[in-house]
Amino acid sequence: MSAVIGDLLPLALGVAISPIPIVAVILMLLSRQAARTSTGFLAGWVAGIVVVTVAVLVLVGQAGNASAGKPSTVSSVLKLVAGVLLLVMAVRQWRCGPNRVSPPRCRSG
Repeated sequence: MSAVIGDLLPLALGVAISPIPIVAVILMLLSRQAARTSTGFLAGWVAGIVVVTVAVLVLVGQAGNASAGKPSTVSSVLKLVAGVLLLVMAVRQWRCGPNRVSPPRCRSG
């Protein structure tokens, strides 16, 4: 159990010190209705983390591990799909970055 906590601790630390929620919290605390907006943000933040955690646990539970220490086919396919999706998102962000002339497919709204 301690090995799992040790593996997840850097990820949890990264989520905890991410600049976006820190900026959001500062802006909420400076607003007129700080208590209400802070409570809503906290509820949404926790709900989002819980939903993602449950979804990952369900997918991993279904994937299972095969014997002999090799990952199952489902697990390998999930990793491959996640990797391809992350690569596509990285290429899109690189091509549509803030210092680039935006092609029509990069414009939002």
